[in-house]
Amino acid sequence: MRTKRFLLALILAVLLLGAASPPGQFKFERFNRSYPEVVPEIAPIVQGPLKIQLSAPKSNLTLKSHFLRLEPGPGGSHTAELRVEFLGKGWLVADVDVAGFTGTRLQDEVLVPPQAATLEGRVKVTREPGAYVVTTEQLPKQIRVKIQSGVGTQIVNFCDRVPTLIGDLDCPRIDQALSSAVVPLPPVGESYLLEDADLTPQERQQLESYLAASKGQ
Repeated sequence: MRTKRFLLALILAVLLLGAASPPGQFKFERFNRSYPEVVPEIAPIVQGPLKIQLSAPKSNLTLKSHFLRLEPGPGGSHTAELRVEFLGKGWLVADVDVAGFTGTRLQDEVLVPPQAATLEGRVKVTREPGAYVVTTEQLPKQIRVKIQSGVGTQIVNFCDRVPTLIGDLDCPRIDQALSSAVVPLPPVGESYLLEDADLTPQERQQLESYLAASKGQ
């Protein structure tokens, strides 16, 4: 039940650690820090017979700031609108598959320029001995992250040579697609443990106060 997916973990952590009274708006400076090795799966780019699978085996994302609007819902659910500002860097790997034949791997540094994203979702929180169980009820299917990397230029150069072999490809469109990475988020219904040992006494008290107040909504 444990996971270290950056964006989802951030949503849940900000939601659970520090809410004072519902509904409300919150900022938690302790979460504004760097998160190493946090980039999850990246959705492939597909155009005709060309498929590009991107991955980032080495990465570091820094959360610059965040702002949360939180409100309790019916049946113990909690809606949240979270705006984050972040940047980062790492190493990008692109495995290029043409018409089912894989054999081209391109690599380069990648920058995640300063940018902002807004996420909306809904979760349910229940209690078990020694931990809180957070179950997702609503999340975006994916998030698009702007990136800058020399891999894009390498792939466009490769693309320019491919049409003579398999027909025309829209290389400028591929170049545009490589300016961002589509990161799928976990499916709805997954549960995550937030153990008491991970919380300070003050944070646990804040959580209990919020949950108690939300029951009356």
